[in-house]
Amino acid sequence: MSLRSLLEKEFHWSLRNALVLVFLLVLLPGFFAGTSVVFQDVLPRDVPVAVAPADDSVDSEHLDIVEGAIATFTDPTRVESVDEGTAMLERESVYAVVEVPPDLDDPTTEVEFRLIVDGAVVPFLSPSGILENVLGSEMDSLFDADVTAERTVLGEEKTLPEYLYPTFLLTLVIFFAFSYVPYNLKNESAVLDRLRVETSLEAVVAAKLLFFTGLILVPILVFHAAAIYYGYAVATLAPGAVLVLLGTFLLVSMVSATVMILSRFSGVGLFVNVTAMLGVVALSALAFPLGFFSPLRTTIAQVLPTYYAGVITRSLMLKGSSLGTFADWLAALAGCLVVAAVALEGSIIYYRRTS
Repeated sequence: MSLRSLLEKEFHWSLRNALVLVFLLVLLPGFFAGTSVVFQDVLPRDVPVAVAPADDSVDSEHLDIVEGAIATFTDPTRVESVDEGTAMLERESVYAVVEVPPDLDDPTTEVEFRLIVDGAVVPFLSPSGILENVLGSEMDSLFDADVTAERTVLGEEKTLPEYLYPTFLLTLVIFFAFSYVPYNLKNESAVLDRLRVETSLEAVVAAKLLFFTGLILVPILVFHAAAIYYGYAVATLAPGAVLVLLGTFLLVSMVSATVMILSRFSGVGLFVNVTAMLGVVALSALAFPLGFFSPLRTTIAQVLPTYYAGVITRSLMLKGSSLGTFADWLAALAGCLVVAAVALEGSIIYYRRTS
């Protein structure tokens, strides 16, 4: 069978299961999009921040003092410059940059600490106001100069519903990949042996994944329409973000398909995939960034490719970041796709040899 015939088969199968697809691709995205309006605010814990000198004249001893003082309510990281700190801010490696001014030992001088935050990282905007006040009073008590603190917000300030929009969309993509793809494979397991006479199992699975990846454009368009309706400033159709969403779906789908094939399309495979879905969504720090949870959960999130996909998607949709900012992460995600493809092929070879 040709690829065109296989794609036509997937199309006709989808028509017969139109109600399930409408629920997953239209109603569920609409629910997630509408649910975003009920979220208001959240308080973080142990927020990672960067401590940077304002210029080369800042004493390293002063940097040590500042870093030690704010360690009681943040997780500080020393950087060489403010530019380095803001680059980390864009990638959400930190959520604030504390710019340390010079002349802190001069009692005749008024100096100002600057707390730099990103307007798109909404969960930290309100707490950063508190941090600004604490920073000013804490530093004023430690140094001889007259110390104040001022907060600087980079970029346009977003609302929490806008912030959560990319999160909901990526969560939906993960849900679809871990639920519908295994469901489809299990339903068609009885005809796979017959199809193997006419074509390869690799071609059948590849056609399914290609077709379903194309279907992901539907919920993206639903979210885009909802964003227009609600007046959200979210670039849902940013090409880079769409590419990352499709790539993430393909990656997760290959993983879920591998599980189904290794389980010989059994109910056990469905159970494993549902469990994996819950774990990935819960542990990928999709809703709120790193540092808002326990150190263990932060470490786990940094191992999962879905965490990086979430940060990239959020940055492209909300901040207008370029793909080049995340070149290393994108290369790692591409590597994960290759590994997943190899694992999927291995599961197919195993299935073929044991059937």
